[in-house]
Amino acid sequence: MLPLTALRAFDLVARHGSFAQAARELNVTRPAVSKQIRQLETLLDCQLVIRGRPNVTLTEIGGQLASGLSQGFDLIGASLQRAQAVHEGANSLRLLVDRDFASSWLAEHIGGFLVENPGVAIEVVAERNGHLRRGENFSFRIFYGPTGFFESEDLTEEILCDWIDIPLCTPEYAMEHLSDGLLHKTARFLVDRNYDPRKDWFAHSGVIDPGPEVQVSKFNDSSMCLSSALSGSGITIGDSFMALDALRTGRLVAPFKLGLRSIEHYSICHAARYAPSRVETRFHKWLLREINRYQASVESILLKQGVTVVSPRQNC
Repeated sequence: MLPLTALRAFDLVARHGSFAQAARELNVTRPAVSKQIRQLETLLDCQLVIRGRPNVTLTEIGGQLASGLSQGFDLIGASLQRAQAVHEGANSLRLLVDRDFASSWLAEHIGGFLVENPGVAIEVVAERNGHLRRGENFSFRIFYGPTGFFESEDLTEEILCDWIDIPLCTPEYAMEHLSDGLLHKTARFLVDRNYDPRKDWFAHSGVIDPGPEVQVSKFNDSSMCLSSALSGSGITIGDSFMALDALRTGRLVAPFKLGLRSIEHYSICHAARYAPSRVETRFHKWLLREINRYQASVESILLKQGVTVVSPRQNC
């Protein structure tokens, strides 16, 4: 039989690097935790931790065991949350969503799903891109990345949509800092440090890349770049999903009439080990339908504004 008590004690010691903190979480004494670890070391006939203060260090074998246990206990925790959610009611959804997508698209459209599905409760958790929080139970996770980036034994990934990268600024900024299809040296780029497609866009557009001659301000998400562009602070290469309303109303313009279809995609992921509930199936169908409608409106508005959309060439 597996020594589950000792394994859980070791898992917490490895996570926290502390016998005392593991003891507090287990609501036992520090010597009790230490005894469990020693029993586990005796059973395995090897040393797992190097005891010292203030922190505990794992041996090489201890580190390997800790990695496997961490995944195992996270899966157990998520399974328990899933079982509890099913027991408490099938009319609930819990979504983990990239914060830019959550604020720029989902928050504006989720009301439509709730109107169509009265009585459904939804919790939306906005998170930095790619932070999957595998130890928690979510109906769906929506993030962006290359195809297959989030696929695993635990998660099934499906491409939700791509987007179009396009330089954007206010009409006033374009008049002041661009002429004859070129950027002035006074121009400023507003860049998301996590996603910066400038090199690819210039390579495909034929516009001369000003390189280091223009100033650059960096932010930690795309929504901040877009907000700064709307304030007239510079030019950003915007995500067409996020920028659609500003383009439609004329608050932002595309001074260069070329958009580059993204190499990466927004993907929707769900737990591979569980069949979706009825409400999850309804949400999935609704989301695909609304995303397809929205993408069609993006293409239509860019076409009306004379923007040509191209797909990236490999090794450009």
